[in-house]
Amino acid sequence: MATCIPPSEIARSESHAELSLLSALDAQLSDEFTVLHSVAWISKPATSGPRDGESDFLVVHPRFGVLVIEVKGGRVALDYRGQKWISVDRNGIEHTIKNPFEQAKRGKFGILEKLRENPAWQRLRIRRFNIGHAAFLPDVGDGQRLRGPDAPGEIIGDRNDMERLRDWVQQALYYWSQGEDGQFDELGQRGVDAIVATFARRATTRPLLSARIQDEERERIALTVRQAHILDMLQRQRRAMIAGGAGTGKTLIALDKALRTAGEGMRTLLVCFNRPLADHLREQCTSVPNLDVASFHQVCSAWIARAKRDIGRDLLAEARRDYPRANEFDHLMPLALANAIDLLGPDYDAVVVDEAQDFGDDFWLPTEMLLKDLENGLLYVFLDENQDIYRRSAGIPIPGEPMVLDQNCRNTGAVHRMAYRHYRGTAVTASPIEGVEVTALFANGTDSQAKSIGALLTRLIVDERLSAHDIGVLICDGVMKELHERALQALPLPKPVKFGRLEDYGPNVVTVDTVARFKGLEREVVILWGLDNADLERDRETLYVGMSRAKSALYICGSRDACSLMIGRDQD
Repeated sequence: MATCIPPSEIARSESHAELSLLSALDAQLSDEFTVLHSVAWISKPATSGPRDGESDFLVVHPRFGVLVIEVKGGRVALDYRGQKWISVDRNGIEHTIKNPFEQAKRGKFGILEKLRENPAWQRLRIRRFNIGHAAFLPDVGDGQRLRGPDAPGEIIGDRNDMERLRDWVQQALYYWSQGEDGQFDELGQRGVDAIVATFARRATTRPLLSARIQDEERERIALTVRQAHILDMLQRQRRAMIAGGAGTGKTLIALDKALRTAGEGMRTLLVCFNRPLADHLREQCTSVPNLDVASFHQVCSAWIARAKRDIGRDLLAEARRDYPRANEFDHLMPLALANAIDLLGPDYDAVVVDEAQDFGDDFWLPTEMLLKDLENGLLYVFLDENQDIYRRSAGIPIPGEPMVLDQNCRNTGAVHRMAYRHYRGTAVTASPIEGVEVTALFANGTDSQAKSIGALLTRLIVDERLSAHDIGVLICDGVMKELHERALQALPLPKPVKFGRLEDYGPNVVTVDTVARFKGLEREVVILWGLDNADLERDRETLYVGMSRAKSALYICGSRDACSLMIGRDQD
């Protein structure tokens, strides 16, 4: 049996003809063949903007080469004089269709173009290999009648070939191998693997902090079938908006998409609102060619500095002069960025935006202007429709409804239920990993609460053998941050453990910071503090963000009344 991607038993398509052919190829071809169904891509030739492509099938063999197959169901008629192709469905209704041989040929050249821009393919140094195209019509028995100047009989398949597909595929590949001198490089298994990696790469990811977590930390986040499908869908769209609640993998998918476009040779910017998140993501992408990672205001600062250096203009000072009462971060820096791009020229083929719910209206014009091709450039926007803890509105420049991520892949079921009590948006399914129940630490006053947190930290680190850097103490009330930090700093901790802010993250450091600064990040264990003055409605978004940062265990610390209000049940 062939290796089919996706496997024929789970493949989905509106075309019955495609599914029939996939099942037949799966059953009749040997295991040396790899069959890719419903392949789509966006390539970027050196002399033009991004270009779409798709093919119904790629049949790949390490020695024989690649066959691109276009499938047409129903009865097919053609008129070469008028260049008109017609498909007649089971109900006798006629549909004008594209020339399948021309479609297959365009797909073939698009595949070659896509492979040549892939650095992994370039490293194989495969010069010329056998690649051909064909059309298959599984519902007709007289496909040879469609022969024409661009359609020799050897590359036409019909119902008569459905029982002899191995012979037909080899016939078509042999036909194309006879061109010119017939000298081709073999793909070999590495070439097959490179083609699969280019057009059907499996969507895999890791937790944002997995590289820094000790060996006992196992990868717990995996994209659901729907999330993997959304990654596939992004191959077919130049602009897309993706929404999902906390833990549904938005940041992971945004990072994956940015890495993909950069790996395909496109100059890519991954931009978010929260600077600590941007700094963390940048660490995950060290030395990745074609990829820049920054917060929005880091982008502004970089372009403002370029304008000052290259053309001698201080665009931020000019904006302050022209709009003396405007807010610098919300209005003046975005304006200066737009002016800098206008003067210096745009820089990117693709822009991926995470935390889009926190982007102000004035952020979007310069964000779009960063694209070298406004019409064909790639813009992907990820947002949590529930989160708006910075009280912003965002006129996202993508029409229509967003694609939705609806499976929580990060939080345990217990954490999910607690965090999603404060969520307002599209329903999100909890993780099947139930986990331990959320625990409350009752204490009155800042000092007593800090001592309770200190005792818990000692137990987690000493008795439960949890690494200090897997723990975060998140403070809901930013105004009280320094008071809470001082209370913690006075506590004894097991040596060499210490407290530190996000910037101090590292071995033996328990992170202590505000919920707002921790957006987009996560820890195995989160202790949520500063709840005594919290209001369920007023602070709903802060509670949602803070609780959902916990992957495995969530503790809340405060007075008995405050904790009972958060948990929603009486505590013994």
